[in-house]
Amino acid sequence: MPQPVINLSRGMPPVELFPTEELIECGEAALRRDGDVLLQYGRSPGYAPLREWLGEQHGVGPEQVLIGNGSLEILSFATQTLLRPGDRAFVESPSYDRAITMLRRAGAQVVGIPMEDDGMDMAALDGELQRGPPALMYLITDFHNPTGITTSLEKRARLAALAEEHGFWIAEDSPYRLLRYEGQDIPSLWSLAPERVLLLSSFSKLLAPGLRLGYAVGPADAISTLANWAVDTYIGPVLPTQGMVYEYCRRGLLERNIERLKGVYRPRLQAVLAALEKHLPQASWPRPEGGFYVGVTLPQGVEMASLLARSEEARLKLSDGRGFFPHPPDGDRFLRFPFCSVTPEEIEEGMSRLACIL
Repeated sequence: MPQPVINLSRGMPPVELFPTEELIECGEAALRRDGDVLLQYGRSPGYAPLREWLGEQHGVGPEQVLIGNGSLEILSFATQTLLRPGDRAFVESPSYDRAITMLRRAGAQVVGIPMEDDGMDMAALDGELQRGPPALMYLITDFHNPTGITTSLEKRARLAALAEEHGFWIAEDSPYRLLRYEGQDIPSLWSLAPERVLLLSSFSKLLAPGLRLGYAVGPADAISTLANWAVDTYIGPVLPTQGMVYEYCRRGLLERNIERLKGVYRPRLQAVLAALEKHLPQASWPRPEGGFYVGVTLPQGVEMASLLARSEEARLKLSDGRGFFPHPPDGDRFLRFPFCSVTPEEIEEGMSRLACIL
């Protein structure tokens, strides 16, 4: 019998961690309490009680909160309203592959800024700014996808100052921020420049991705613009799941669930780091303190297309690292390791197989 496939390609929460029974109870309670609203067309920026709750978490009023069908969709709206075809858009290199796609669909010239262990290479950023500022910069400052890097406070402060100086927008994507397993929180970039930053997040990593529930926090006028675009796109978002999630949060269940997730994911991150040191000492990687991913730069001489072909023979499923870079050849030696859905035993076996085919 062939050995089982080990999937190290996608950052999907394991289904056994979904709080299914609690969500069923909360969904029923929400529909019984407010079904006339939740089941009707809703020309709104989202379910009002949940907008208020989210505003309280971030210290703003509900007029500064937009809820949509996943944060990626809200990012798409931002690219359509903040960019014009031909505008420059800066991203970390590597970056979330779907964000690169969204920016290009909007007609932007996507410019990748190399990463260092504490965030964007500021010297490289300064050089690109001399060639012309972006209209929009997309960043993942906490537990970056795909590297796992967290941007330092010093660099966040510098980015905030540059956004103010040059007048560009920053989309700070923050779906992993609450999944910190060690170390101390760093102030969000949004908190440092609230008039220039749109903070994006979602419940996909904290509850379940199938809820398709994301949100943005930002200046009231920018949120209003996004909300008008959203209403013209789909009339109203999916309100029943918003009601369900509001009930879940109202009952105080979210904090407990986050702690449960940390208890599962923390040892998996530790297992990835230990397995890398054991099996791939010739590679290099950061040491994330949370999130879902560790980004690994493989040794010189590795070529991605050949590696992916060998990985199939080893029954190992890997992501093509080139997809995370605006200039794909830059990712020819890059691998993203998501540890959320694999056990420590699978991580150990997967790294052993990978070492054998390098």
